[in-house]
Amino acid sequence: MLLATTCPLCGAPGRAPCSVCAAALEPAAPAPPPPGVDRCLALLAYEGPGAELVAGIKYRNHRSAVPGLARAMASQAAAVGGSRAVAVTWIPTPPSRRRRRGFDHGQVLATHVARSLGLPIARFLVRVEGPAQTGRGRAERLGGPLLAARGRPRELVLAVDDVVTTGATASAAARALRAAGAQEVWLLAAARRGAQGHYGA
Repeated sequence: MLLATTCPLCGAPGRAPCSVCAAALEPAAPAPPPPGVDRCLALLAYEGPGAELVAGIKYRNHRSAVPGLARAMASQAAAVGGSRAVAVTWIPTPPSRRRRRGFDHGQVLATHVARSLGLPIARFLVRVEGPAQTGRGRAERLGGPLLAARGRPRELVLAVDDVVTTGATASAAARALRAAGAQEVWLLAAARRGAQGHYGA
């Protein structure tokens, strides 16, 4: 049985999100890339409806919103040359949270981004178990998660994540990918928290 698609923000049947809720989404403000990242692209401001949309995918498995969100992210990357990447990867969630949720939202999002760009997807990053970045203060976040690379990434790699906040996770991913052979690392995030020109707590 096919389940009807509903808006993850207001519950209205039809598009996900519906046209009214989509119009309320704010674009992310420009910001410099975190250390080690060559380019940082974020689609939405992580506040209000944008934060609710991303949280719905991450915590409530509202996958109906993923294809449209991923297409928009892919278009943003393609517009500045991201389609020349050799592969799309994702910043993985810790193993315990993946088991609890039953899926890795980053992998789901990255799979759709890769499909939209016509690029292969590769699991280049492994996350060692540790505390979640969500809910931690700025000082705690700045250490970043412990990430290790697998495989042999080359040239430009697009790393997908749900939200960029302090940039510590993106920097940790870039360090791991560069150590394994990547020449360029771009971060492609669904949303960014923080005012223009800096990353918030």
